[in-house]
Parts: sequence; structure tokens; C-alpha cells
Amino acid sequence: MLRAAISLRLNQVPKASLSSAVQWSRHSSHASRGTRPLSTLSTLSFSDEVRSALDNKKPLVALESTIISHGMPYPQNYETAIEVEKVVRDNGAIPATIAILDGQIQIGLSHDQIRKLAKLGRGAVKASRRDLAVVLSKKQTGATTVSATMILAHRAGIPVFATGGIGGVHRGYENSLDASADLTELGRTPVAVVCAGVKSILDIGKTLEFLETQGVTVATYGSTPDFPAFFTRTSGFKSMLNIETPLEAAELIAANHSIDLQSGIVIGVPIAEIDAMDDRLVGEAIDLAVRESNEQGIFGKESTPFLLKRVNELTGGNSLKSNIALVKQNASVAAKIAKDLSSLNSRSGQQTRSFSTSARRMKQLHPSSQRPIMVIGGTVVDITSTATAASSPTMLNSSHPGATRISLGGVGRNVAEGISALSGEPCVFVSAVGGQHVEKETESQVSSKEDASDDLFGPWLISELARRGMDNHEIHVVPGARTATYTAVHDATGNLLSAVADMDVFEMLPPAKVKYAIEDNHPGTVCFDGNLSVDCMRTILETCRDRNILTFFEPTSVAKCTRVLDSSLKTLLQSNALNFASPNEYELAAMGVVARELLGTSTDDEAFQKSFSRELNEGDEKQERETQAFLRDAFTVSLFIPTLFIKLGSKGVFVVDRVKNADTDPSLKRSLEKFPAHAVEKVESVTGAGDSFVASVVTSLHQLAHVQPLLSSSDSEDENSTVKKYTGQLDDNVLWKHIHAIVEDGQKAAILTMQTHQTVSSALAHCPQAERVRRQNKLLLTGGR
Repeated sequence: MLRAAISLRLNQVPKASLSSAVQWSRHSSHASRGTRPLSTLSTLSFSDEVRSALDNKKPLVALESTIISHGMPYPQNYETAIEVEKVVRDNGAIPATIAILDGQIQIGLSHDQIRKLAKLGRGAVKASRRDLAVVLSKKQTGATTVSATMILAHRAGIPVFATGGIGGVHRGYENSLDASADLTELGRTPVAVVCAGVKSILDIGKTLEFLETQGVTVATYGSTPDFPAFFTRTSGFKSMLNIETPLEAAELIAANHSIDLQSGIVIGVPIAEIDAMDDRLVGEAIDLAVRESNEQGIFGKESTPFLLKRVNELTGGNSLKSNIALVKQNASVAAKIAKDLSSLNSRSGQQTRSFSTSARRMKQLHPSSQRPIMVIGGTVVDITSTATAASSPTMLNSSHPGATRISLGGVGRNVAEGISALSGEPCVFVSAVGGQHVEKETESQVSSKEDASDDLFGPWLISELARRGMDNHEIHVVPGARTATYTAVHDATGNLLSAVADMDVFEMLPPAKVKYAIEDNHPGTVCFDGNLSVDCMRTILETCRDRNILTFFEPTSVAKCTRVLDSSLKTLLQSNALNFASPNEYELAAMGVVARELLGTSTDDEAFQKSFSRELNEGDEKQERETQAFLRDAFTVSLFIPTLFIKLGSKGVFVVDRVKNADTDPSLKRSLEKFPAHAVEKVESVTGAGDSFVASVVTSLHQLAHVQPLLSSSDSEDENSTVKKYTGQLDDNVLWKHIHAIVEDGQKAAILTMQTHQTVSSALAHCPQAERVRRQNKLLLTGGR
């Protein structure tokens, strides 16, 4: 239990070192009593293990840290904390010890952090609700009490918390009015607290009355409703009910969340008979300790630590042994409950988080619409080294003076940044970066790691995304993995000599994480790139198809573009689960080969001739550009992806659309058009131009499908209306009514990026398309007025 509450890491990159605990930017949005600005939610820092558990919806158990600093002496406090975390893991959950270290809230502690807190002992501030702001503002180290741990666990989305015993009403309350803040916190924070009841140094009867007044459900885990008394199995008082299995407890917690009671639950676990103390002996020790505390004038938050220490002295150390045993038992029960609760919520599709859902948070970020754009794909650190001298035959065999530039890249990231700039609202970006290894403790208690290296780019990348105004709460950190990098060496003239692309981390993005991100954020359009695994792509297509979400595929490269045409996805593709794609001519050729293999038969020449008869028979310059092979590839790929925006570089853009609601055979009916390239006066770099084009097109399609229908003044479906009510597909007539504007905007976005050295031009935020999008969103916000 000692490893209790140190797990809440509030989104700040540690000043000292990028290799310190990477933060996670999942913003717990607003508490039950009102909305907090996002800036106040930026201080929770999560350990890699806890962050990964949250990302993958694994069961978590919060643990407090006051028991480490104030509950036991060193080294028993450190040893117990490590053992309690092990108990949680052994029973199928992830421990999340919570504390404040040097003004930083930590959700999940390393062994070194636990040892530091254990050695500091009472030098750490005993932090209850009232103390949190003070400890944070003064950058102190604080050990969280039950009440503070509940608050921070609630913010982190951890619904189950294990501790030794809760605080309560002190003996002589009628004179001192001394009652623990734990009781009022239980009345307003929806976290289930698994404990050995109320500490027997307190007035248990009055404590239970207080909890009843606060509306707190109190249950005993076991065969009877006898409420436990910490060191002993019974207190002489009854709980309102008894629950006999972890599943029963999980169902109780789920019911509490389902009706949004906003109050906690106490689950009292009687100490095991073998570890329980003699009622008379411990009672006498407690009575003496209470008298001594009164005589010495010890009250408030110093009272409980004094009483526990004195009782331990009076019992010859036996009470400490019982304390350690009950903490471990509570951790075991809490882990089993958390595991069953996770399974319950997984089956029902319910949220287990006790903080406001991402949908509410996204509504704050996207006041104009509850359906944002989501981008799922690669985020890469580009490292470019340029030698001072021109290339020579021996250049690759030696070192040379030059300059190195580090920048952000990655197709998915570039597209997400472009969409955010054009829409004025952060799109949801789902990706993966590397992170720190989870530390393990050897038998000799010497900290060791599975691997010698920790990723340094992950934390920097996450913070840089936030600095650029991009939403990064769905970034998945893979402990021990390497953040994707593209390392290139150029000679003085800019010619590429060699490059290494390390993209393995994207294979580690869990499909379950992707599915949860889509369900949690409820996007209207999802764009994904070719960096993802086939399993991730399948999850995206299935989830979006089931929820009427537009899908757009950016192929990324010739090597990766065919993943979306994997044979396992054939049925999904034939059901129009993928709506749009944006290959270049080389990617289209590769996709055409695989698409023909996927069909299993030769392409129907008659259907092909009918679809492209005009283009094949014109015999002009257009026929020279768009060869029969190119058109055949476009025809075949469009059988699986209805609408293709084919990027031809200096030759422009070719759009092919298989009309999905045609009366005739849909394989025969197509709309297509060639758009010439725009002249560019000055090209600084073509890097990112294609991604800016995609960002613009995706933004246009999203606005057309999800925003404009809502701005329609008519509730009726006018047959001649350009804009239809959104039904999960973008009507072909609507698309072609606006196709010129869509491509024109895309080409202009690409040009803006080509005219800079930026991967995505900052000028996108001020271009005419961005102004139109903002006007539409403003109209939507005001109901079209």
C-alpha cells in the first residue's frame, strides 16, 4: 500500500531531463462541481507503466503514499511498498502509487522514487485535499492521504483505490470536532476505497454515522456485514451490506458510476484471522495512546501517525506486522475487483473513468462540433546532417564537418498539424512514441533495467506537439521502444548520401488503443496513414464502418501503400468501409498490382473500357499523360476504395470516384477529372507538400459531410438540395458539386508549404480555406445565425 498514491503525472515535461518520466497529455477535463480550464489540468505525470495501462484499458489500482512516509519506519515502509505493488501485479492489475515529488504530481512511482520518499519519511508533507495547492505551488514533496489520493486517482481515471484503513471521527469529537477529510471526500469523489475498515484508534460508530450522512455506500467484503476495525476483524458495528466476490464489488462500483452518484464506496476487508490482534490487548494499547495524545496536545493530521506509532511501541511491534499484512490483503482484493470491473466495462462498452470523458474534453477543444477530425499515423523525428564538403567516393567511410538539423515529421503528424491549422481546432492525433523502460528490482534491491537505453525523443516530441497547439492526449508511449526517426546524410549540394528509417514503434500501436480512441472521441472523419499495422487498419475500418465515420487513407510510401489492400481486409473494403485515399502515381501502380491479385481474376476489360472510354479515345496530350496502365490501376483500386485523389506532382491531380449509388453496376459508373498543377514562383522545399494537400482535402470533406448539413435552414430533405443530411457517407452529387473547390484548396495548401522550409506551412492557419472553415464553425456554434 506504501506504493500507493504516487501515480498521477500532470502533463509537464520535467525541466531537468528528457529522460525523466515522460508525461502523458491525457487531460482529465472537468470535475463534478464545474469546468476547469485545460491549463490547470497539465500537471499530472504518469509513469510509463500506468500510462500504458490507461491506454490499453488494463485494470489499475491506486495506492496512497502517506503510509510510506508517515505510516511505518524505514526500511519497512520501502519494503512494504514494493511488496504491495507486487501483490497488485500478481493479482492481475497495475499499481499506481500516487505522490507529489518536488511539486510534480506523480501517478505511478519508480522504485527509486519510492525509496526516496521512504527515506524522507516525515520530512514529506502529509498532503490532504487542503494541502495539495500549497505543496504544488511551493514545489514541495508531499505524501498523499486517502482524500488526496482519491482526488488524484479520480483525475487520472482510476476507479479503485487500496489502502490500509480510512480516517474517521476521532474519539472526543464532541469537544475537538476532529474528523478526517477522508470522510467528506468519500461523499464527493466517485472512487471505491478498499480498506480494512476504519482505524481502531478512532470512534468507529460516529465514523459510520458520518459516512451515512455523506451518502457513502459502505460494504463489508466477506460472508457477514460485520464492519472491520483495522487490527481486528469486527468492530461491533454493521455495514449496510456484505459482498462476497470481486465481481459483486465490481458490479456495485459499475452501478455507482452508471447513475453518476459522484460519491465514493467503502469496501471493508476484515484482516485475516492469522494476522488479527487480540481485541483486549490492542484495545488497551489504543486507550493508553489516546490518553497520551490528549495530554500532549496532539491533534489534527499529526494525531493518527502519533497514535499508530505509539500503539506499535505498546504492542511490541505486533501492530506494525498486522498493518503490513492487512495492506497486502487489501491490495490483493482491490486488484481482483479492478480486474473484474475492467472486464465488465469492456463487455458493456461503458466508460470506467471517474473523470469527465474525452468526448466532453473534445467538446471544449471543439466548441463548434462534437465530431472532430482524427488522424492516426506516424510521428517522426527527422535528423538531417549536411556535410560542408561536396560528396566524394570516400565520403561514406569517414566523418566530415557539417550541420545537423532536428525537426518533427511523419505523415500522420504532418497531416494532423495541417488540419489543426486549417480548422483552428486541434484534431485528435493518435500515434506511438518510445518511452522509458519499466524498472525492475533485483533480489538485492539494486535498481536495474531490461535494456541500457531509454528513449529521449518521446517526451520532447509530446511536449513539442502541445507547443504547436496540437492535441496529443492519444499519444501511446511504448516503454523501452524507440521513437520513430529518419536520419539522413546529405552532401553540401543537398544530395542524399544515405538514410536510415527506424519506424518499428508504429507496429507496437495496439489496435485496442486505436479502437478506444475512436470510441472515446467520436470523430466524424478518420484519416490514417500507411505506417500502421494491418491489424490497426482493420480495427479502424471496422470501428468507423459501425459508427458511420468517414475514412481517408494516405498511403505514405510505395513500400507501405499496399497494407490497406491486405487480403484479410477484402470484405471490409468491398463493403465501402474505406471511402477515400490519396496515392501518388507510384503508389497507385503498386496498389493496382495488389488490387488485381485481390480480385483473383483479370480485370473486366469491357467494364474498364466503359468507365474510361473518353480518356482512352481522345488521343490528345491528356492521353499521353494518363497512360492506359495508369487508368487501369485507378479503375482496379477504385473497386476497393471508391474515391481516389491521385497526386501527380508537377502534372497536377487526378480524381476518380466510383459512384456508389448508381442505378447501373457500380463497377461501371465513374466520375473523374484531371486538375492541372498550379505554377509555383519559388520552391524552397517539397517536403510536406503532399501532406498539406491531404490535410486540406480531409478538412474539406469533413466540413462538407459534417458541418454544412447542420447549417441547413431546412429540416426537410430537398431532392435538389446540394447538401444532404449526413448519413455516414458523402453523397456523390455533393462531392462533385464541390470537387473543384476541394482540389483547388488542396493545391494551394501544398504550394504554401513548398514556399517554406517548414514541414507544414504556418501560413495555412491564415489562408482563405481556414477563414471559411472558421466562419462555418462559428455559424454552427450560433445555430446558423
